[in-house]
Amino acid sequence: MKSFSLVAFLAVSIVFAFAQQSPPAQMMRYPAIGKTHICFLYNNDLWVVPRMGGMAMPLSSPSGPENWPRFSPDGSQVAFVANYEGGRDIYTMPVTGGVPKRITHHPGNEQLFAWMSNGKLLFGSSAEATLPGWPMIYTAASTGGAWTRLPVPYGFNAALSEDGRWLAYLLQQNDSATWKRYQGGLAPDIWLFDLQTKTSKRITEWPGNDTFPMWHGRYVYYLTDEGPENRLNLWRYDTTNNRREQVTRYRDFDVKWPSIGADAIVFQYGAQMMVMDLPSHSVRSVPVTIPGDKAQLLPRQYNVANSVASFGISPTGKRAVIEARGDVWSAPTKEGSVRNLTESSGYAERSPAWSPDGKWVAYLSDRSGDYEIWLTPGDGKGESKQVTKMGPGFRRNLQWSPDSKMIGFTDQKGILSYAVVETGEVKQVDKDIWSNPPDYAWSHDSKYIAYDLTSLNRRAYVMVYDVETGTKHQVCSDMFSSGNPTFDRKGEWLFYISRQAFSATYDDFGTNWIYNNSEVIIAVPLRKDVKNPFLPKSDEEPVKEEKKAQSNARSAPIAFVATLDDVTGEWKGKVTGPSPIPPDGLDFTMKLTMDASNKVTGTLETVLASGAVAGSYNPGSKQLTLTADVQVAQLEMVATIAGSKMTGTVSAMGLSFAMSAERTGGAPTAAAQPVQPEKKPEETKPEEKKPAKFSIDWDGIEDRSIRLGLAAGRVGRLAVNNRGHLLFTRPNENAIKLVDFSDGKTEEKSVATGAGNFDISADGTKIIFMRGGTPAIQDASAGANAENVITAGMTAIVEVREEWQQVFNDVWRLLRDIFYDPGMHGVDWPGVRRQYEPLLQYCNSREDVGFVIAEMISELNAGHVYYNPGATGEPQTTVSVGSLGADYELHDGAYRITQIYKGAAWDSDERSPIDQLGVSIKVGDYILAVNGKPIDTSKDIWAAFIGTANRPTTITVSSKPTKDADAKDVLVRPMGGDGGQRYRWAIERNRKYVEEKTGGRVGYIYVPDTGINGQTNLVRQFYGQMHKDALIIDERWNGGGQIPTRFIELLNRPVTNYWARRDGVDWPWPPDAHFGPKCMLINGPSGSGGDAFPYYFKQAGLGKLIGTRTWGGLIGLTGTPGLIDGSSLSVPTFGFYETDGTWGIEGHGVDPDILVWDDPAKMQNGGDPQLDAAIQHMLDELRRNPYKAPAKPAYPDRSGRGIPNRDK
Repeated sequence: MKSFSLVAFLAVSIVFAFAQQSPPAQMMRYPAIGKTHICFLYNNDLWVVPRMGGMAMPLSSPSGPENWPRFSPDGSQVAFVANYEGGRDIYTMPVTGGVPKRITHHPGNEQLFAWMSNGKLLFGSSAEATLPGWPMIYTAASTGGAWTRLPVPYGFNAALSEDGRWLAYLLQQNDSATWKRYQGGLAPDIWLFDLQTKTSKRITEWPGNDTFPMWHGRYVYYLTDEGPENRLNLWRYDTTNNRREQVTRYRDFDVKWPSIGADAIVFQYGAQMMVMDLPSHSVRSVPVTIPGDKAQLLPRQYNVANSVASFGISPTGKRAVIEARGDVWSAPTKEGSVRNLTESSGYAERSPAWSPDGKWVAYLSDRSGDYEIWLTPGDGKGESKQVTKMGPGFRRNLQWSPDSKMIGFTDQKGILSYAVVETGEVKQVDKDIWSNPPDYAWSHDSKYIAYDLTSLNRRAYVMVYDVETGTKHQVCSDMFSSGNPTFDRKGEWLFYISRQAFSATYDDFGTNWIYNNSEVIIAVPLRKDVKNPFLPKSDEEPVKEEKKAQSNARSAPIAFVATLDDVTGEWKGKVTGPSPIPPDGLDFTMKLTMDASNKVTGTLETVLASGAVAGSYNPGSKQLTLTADVQVAQLEMVATIAGSKMTGTVSAMGLSFAMSAERTGGAPTAAAQPVQPEKKPEETKPEEKKPAKFSIDWDGIEDRSIRLGLAAGRVGRLAVNNRGHLLFTRPNENAIKLVDFSDGKTEEKSVATGAGNFDISADGTKIIFMRGGTPAIQDASAGANAENVITAGMTAIVEVREEWQQVFNDVWRLLRDIFYDPGMHGVDWPGVRRQYEPLLQYCNSREDVGFVIAEMISELNAGHVYYNPGATGEPQTTVSVGSLGADYELHDGAYRITQIYKGAAWDSDERSPIDQLGVSIKVGDYILAVNGKPIDTSKDIWAAFIGTANRPTTITVSSKPTKDADAKDVLVRPMGGDGGQRYRWAIERNRKYVEEKTGGRVGYIYVPDTGINGQTNLVRQFYGQMHKDALIIDERWNGGGQIPTRFIELLNRPVTNYWARRDGVDWPWPPDAHFGPKCMLINGPSGSGGDAFPYYFKQAGLGKLIGTRTWGGLIGLTGTPGLIDGSSLSVPTFGFYETDGTWGIEGHGVDPDILVWDDPAKMQNGGDPQLDAAIQHMLDELRRNPYKAPAKPAYPDRSGRGIPNRDK
């Protein structure tokens, strides 16, 4: 941290007053105005400048950006949010500089609203949030200490009137959303809450955005896009007559981040900082000069070895070709130096591929303004040259023809093409009707291309294209989904993957089933005369043929050893890092098992997603390498194990995050395993090259196909090595396998573990794959050892402004080429670029660039258009803060427990550390000391728990506020976060409330999202309550995920019949269904899948929707290419429209049938007017239209002539 004395401040000011003036600065963000100064964020640090402008002086410069500065009433101090000590907390310091004073210590991220006239700080925090997880509003002394929660359930952007009586605030907000002119259900209104009478009033009703309320006398100033300019402008509301009037009328840009002082409002407009005087409303720009050398704009060096985006291999495997941070690199396997083949900051080079003749490396580059195919010499000597001139479009997946004369590629439209290297001519092979990029492969003689397409039934099938004639032939039908074709190297076989194995897996709770692990490999003889190795054989005497060599391997002696397993067990941990990781980190649980060969398999579970993991463990280096396929991405984890702890990194979608975990289950002693003598790798012998062309017998080609006798499962990436062996991946095992079926056997052999996708050298002798974040090369045979490619020296020198321009260009271009609507929602997309591109010249950090990009993409007026700036280059420390899963109050000079969060009695998987057997701590007890150190009540309670998360910690508790003989020491293990306990508590509170209010007749189910977590919660709560007469489905704050078709199917199972039982209750059918009335609770934060869920619920006639309109975001994502600096963009590729042929939901949301506001006046003491309305509606439905089971008829009389007519 830095401090600046008043003397130093004045001295530097004098020096700069006489120095040559720097040009006026721009892009001052998050400004605040005091009596004499303005404070703002510039280049991620806070600066102060006199109100009229001039030379600015630095105020704070911790790692990472600061924000939300606010002046004290006398203007002498500034409060702000920053990370000095391992958490984003509120600090204060004098305007003249000094040592920052930490005010808050909770591990969450506080948002500072105001430094009030009474000297207290007004801020928001989710420290004590329960079900919504949204911030509550607090005040605290500017010197620190206990927080005081204001009596509203949650809120944003709060402001208190000067008399301290009226709170102006938002119930919801979307200030950072990249969605201009938004009018969906999350659009906020401004509410007034009387802190004396506990009454409330909504003062804005515009369907768009109303935000940032600011008190000035009888007026509430605020931002809204209600005006005809369709821009966020300043308006004001007169509390004496309830009138609203527009104050500013900007048309080009939105007014951003306004903050009020005693007599002025400061805000950002475009790249300028503006001040509006009150009450005159005159506006002026503030000229600011920033001293210093602007070192942040100098060229930067980056080690890009850990930023590999794609990779390939040289013709014989001596080198790798790597895409990293927008450049193409050549790296040796054993000897030699790393070469940057493209060396550019302002262009993106992607998808490198080495020509089979070794002469060229092909890649895609936007050097011309669009992505075209370029070539550069493989040895790094000579000039690069452009091959194609195709214009707009995003291409990928370059593959050379074996004769090095053509390059295949696919694009965003699902078109497969190839370019002729000599002429640059581009020829289209085929197009997938669903726009899925085909997987494809060249034949060994460059005559054919095999590829897959998707049929109208959404099943893929395999095609072969004749390069010479342009004719196409279908290899297999679309009865099953088949794809990923590859040829062998002799012209005899074509292989592809097909989903043809059907083995049902039934669930443990009802009548559901799934079919997974369905993939098998199909081998197709290309000619009728190809020898079938699987025909029966017969040994006959005498044998005149030369006998096959017999193995002379001796039986290995078997030794048995018992080893301690470092890996097996349950691991609980946390992933931390930038967005999309939550500020508190992302908790996870892994259950791992390691076998005798150090292969590791298991499961990974988080609140966002779950899936299988697989990999390997190196006992020597103690390194664990895992990959996981989850619903949102493929993850790669590399960790080092030390005893019962592991630390390392998790990588996904081009981003890297820190992780740590601790084993909660013990490491069992492995069963004794036979130790076999070390096997030598199979010797790779090059076979004779016979480039002769071949022909294909098309007649009856599918009839000749043979299903290889490998275990069904998940299979990927087929390739054939120089010995004719078929290589493939097993994604569930994170392994590369091999099969040699030339002798009619299909034994699956291991080639590499801890590996995913791979590339094979042109001669078929080597493969390359990612291992622990680094490319590795090995023989393309079983039992070989891989060596990491030499990446030392992969240092890129980046001209930051050139790279920022490229990223800006790429974002604009990707949206142009991939966005689901080619008309760009009617927006002049080139005009939008012209509007925002000039702002780049004022950017001083990647956060500034991110702001400009976010403003640009917001013009599309679309949901799911996001920009994530990624790592900023300013590493921020993180220090854990322990949690006991409780709330506290300062009472009689000590912190007293007011609430211990616990779920239902059966929620054994989420319990507070002080809600454990043998821990006798209760509500009303005081916490007096932590690890023997008395709690300092001049600070908040969380200050005492810094560094205690997941560590044995001694707390001193008593039923009295002072330490005496009754005080006791209790050893507990504080959690890293208590969100799980608070969440379960809220669900159980609502469930019990519904049960009590309805006499047990109505059940309550909360569904947090429509991904794995939401599915789990729905099923977890459904089966235990499906016997209830009615159900309330609560999807408020539903975060979306997947389209919830199965959710509706579970809730919409009509009764078909009953089965009579002699000695028990008759069975309804289906048995896992609920037949009674239902309703659903919805609100503005419910979106995406949370929009679809109520839409389908209502469409199916399942019941009424109660609450407020949902978010309105139903255009979806299928994946977007990463950006060269590690940032990322989300581009929607499909949009929702209704069966009547009209657009719906997107930008509006799903309307409730019964509108109920979450009125803060009705939410005192835990009140929930929306839930109350749902309860009343269900009771009314049970009176009007209850489900009544039929009476069981008298048992049939089958005497006489058998079945009577009534039973037929």
